[in-house]
Amino acid sequence: MKRNTALKALSIEHHHGLVLANKAKKAVMQELGNDDLQIIWNELQEHADEVLVSHFEIEESYIAAAFTALGDPHLKQLADRLIAEHAALRQLLSPDTPRSAANLKQLGELLQRHIRFEERELFEAAQTVLDEDTLQAIATACDARRS
Repeated sequence: MKRNTALKALSIEHHHGLVLANKAKKAVMQELGNDDLQIIWNELQEHADEVLVSHFEIEESYIAAAFTALGDPHLKQLADRLIAEHAALRQLLSPDTPRSAANLKQLGELLQRHIRFEERELFEAAQTVLDEDTLQAIATACDARRS
């Protein structure tokens, strides 16, 4: 299904996230040195600070909240997965998590799986069940971050 324009900004951010996830996984597979791994960790942290914090907030505040309010068990399950994976990503990106190769691999794999879930399942459901007001609110929230 073609992506609803209200969700396009989030989908564009997903593309950059996939690039970083693949970069992280590739760096670990190539057994790069610690200095190179730290550069990738820094890129991921910068992406989290500049994009993911507000990206997660929009998805949780609008999509997960609406899915939960609709009362459909399948939509609630999608919302719960979204929130759980966001929490896991936040934990992996927290200053308390060691910046090891193993954690970088885990972060890259989770980020890739999570983005694919959002694009293939969450957004497909969102553009089918959310009303135009909610979709417009998502687009407005995305636009507000850029100004």
